[in-house]
Amino acid sequence: MAVLQGRLPDAEQEEDDLDDAVRDQLVDEYTAALELEQLRAEISALKELVEQARRVRENANDSKLAALKKCLGEAQFMDLKDGRGKLLIFTEHRDTLGYVRDHLERWGFSTCEIHGGMNPHERKRAQEVFRTGAQVCCATEAAGEGINLQFCHLMINYDMPWNPTRLEQRLGRIHRIGQDRDVYAFNFVATESEEGQPIVEGRILHRLLEKLDQMNEALEGRVFDVIGEVLSLNDVNLPDMLRDAAYDPRRLDEYLDQIDRIDPAKLKEYEEATGIALARSHVDFSAFHRRNLEVEERRLMPRYVEAQFVAAAREVGLRIEPRADGLWRVEHVLADLRSERLRSVQKVGKAESSYRKITFHKHHLEQDVHVDAVLMGPGHPLYAAVDEKLNERLAELVGRVAFFIEPLCTDPYRIHFFEISIRGKDSKGNDVPLYGELVAVREERGHYEIIPSDILLNFAAHPHPPQKIEPTPLLPATDFLKASYQLECRARCQRERQHFAQVCREYLEKSFKARIDRAQERAMLLAAEAVTKPEFKLAADEARKYVDELQRARRERLDGLKRLEIARTGPVKHVGTAIVLAPDADTQAQLACLSDELDPNIRRQSEIAAEEKVIEALVAEGFPKDRIERVGHLKLGFDIRAHKIADEATGEVLVKRVEVKGRLRGQPVRLTTNEWYKAQQLAETYWLYVVWDPLGDSPELVRIHNPVAKLDHAKREIVAARFYEIPAEAIVAAGL
Repeated sequence: MAVLQGRLPDAEQEEDDLDDAVRDQLVDEYTAALELEQLRAEISALKELVEQARRVRENANDSKLAALKKCLGEAQFMDLKDGRGKLLIFTEHRDTLGYVRDHLERWGFSTCEIHGGMNPHERKRAQEVFRTGAQVCCATEAAGEGINLQFCHLMINYDMPWNPTRLEQRLGRIHRIGQDRDVYAFNFVATESEEGQPIVEGRILHRLLEKLDQMNEALEGRVFDVIGEVLSLNDVNLPDMLRDAAYDPRRLDEYLDQIDRIDPAKLKEYEEATGIALARSHVDFSAFHRRNLEVEERRLMPRYVEAQFVAAAREVGLRIEPRADGLWRVEHVLADLRSERLRSVQKVGKAESSYRKITFHKHHLEQDVHVDAVLMGPGHPLYAAVDEKLNERLAELVGRVAFFIEPLCTDPYRIHFFEISIRGKDSKGNDVPLYGELVAVREERGHYEIIPSDILLNFAAHPHPPQKIEPTPLLPATDFLKASYQLECRARCQRERQHFAQVCREYLEKSFKARIDRAQERAMLLAAEAVTKPEFKLAADEARKYVDELQRARRERLDGLKRLEIARTGPVKHVGTAIVLAPDADTQAQLACLSDELDPNIRRQSEIAAEEKVIEALVAEGFPKDRIERVGHLKLGFDIRAHKIADEATGEVLVKRVEVKGRLRGQPVRLTTNEWYKAQQLAETYWLYVVWDPLGDSPELVRIHNPVAKLDHAKREIVAARFYEIPAEAIVAAGL
């Protein structure tokens, strides 16, 4: 076994977690037997070992299991018992996993498991079972990477890994962005046997954990995020140390002293040398805050996702029914939607056969009554299958024309929808998509402009579309898009790729220089020893080869970065065209209540004056003028975004998204469907500022925080124009 250990990619990785090539290699190398009799002798010896293990397991008291039971009685696990908490337990091997899980269920806990014998779809399903039902998830290293479990805040390392990186990865499953509770991690380490004999690896791990606890302040609370780096910089190879100490327990004190000498200052020195500490100390977060706000604002609105899925489900024959609590259920998922032939099933897995409780709103999952609900949206297996089936049914409509009504439209115009893409190369030269977007091009009297692609959300479908239309020439709109917006996207991607490549290049240069310098120094020392001690010659040759390998790897990695800098335009695909018409006579009658007393020019002047008044008010509220932006032209569902740092110590950001309405005193206020839905989505950060008589001598400002919560009872939906109308008296009553 000692011979094989050097060949394994990770000595702690369970066989089920290995890829096929490595598994085949192990099968070939697992025995040294060349003759049948030798193989029989090995099998006999292994059977005896198995029998010894069975006797020990049956007759010995399991102190570790007893420690687990005692640990579960600690105060930190009270949430687990009342159903509000979740616990993740890591074991090294699947048989241990089964053993622990069996006892947990005897103790009354509901459980699930994640291990290397499960495919990605099964692991994802187990993750969902853990989130919605099971109290405890028992896992091997298969759950150590690529799985997000931030809904869980309790972790026990029942078996401690020898590789410190695995300890980092394990904690990273629950201690990550989205975790809103204090995380508790318990590490089980046995330092003595029941006979009182020291357990070498346990003593070393225990001393290491004590040392990390002492270094917590020096490491600024990043203990488990940087443990591998700290050990490496202090020349501590934990797996080798544990392995060597097991072979020669007499060196235990030597290894404990080596751990005691670990200096956290070396991490700071390294970070300063590579610029990491400087970056963390002096980054200007204003641009970061702004990007975060923009991402939040452009996130798909649950109301639209819900409406689209319900309509799509009915179109493909999937029965989805509303529940009394406002959520949805699907009693039976059609076999066609679970077929292995679907690309979506191959990509994201197969949908369940039924769903008792479905929601499209994340806040439902935070409510105890809906903890078992399934969040439906893009990326979910059922959503993906329904979407694929819908696209199959609508394939013939790609490139066709539809008619819409814009209430304030006077002359008809066209909106062409295109899919654009930007392509690039990865470090190995393979083609990769860098960017894709649905783009809308408005065409009116030979003039073209890029407009928000979700503009149709503000329009109503035409009840009586014309039967005959003239063919739509697409080439001018396509050429305009290629020569303008697509080139802008390419230039932006190019800049981002170049910046990314430059950051990688600087990091690789510093990293390889440090590694090569260290390797060259070791090679020189061994070469000097080999002059007088022949037994060092082999080690010196290996050290020199390692230097050559590092230099070759450096050249290859840096050459690969040149490919990353390339970005080029991809094909432009026409998706469809919307012809936007003015209201006809019948619709005009429905929209008569919407006519303003002001003509369009005065209305626009009124809007500008109202925005100026609102900006003055925001400045008076303490928002810096350079952080107040007019964003109405982006059709986000509001007109002004303002943000400021509310708490310098924590970096907490206060943001207001303000929809501005300038009206004559007493006029009703109208919000489009998109504005109303956006107000629902952004809730606490959304404000309605109404300016009465903005062009008059004494304009009056009324502020309404979270207008959906305060005005929902007073709104009147006008379907023909996709508006929500709110009486003036309701505005006055709700104002601050």
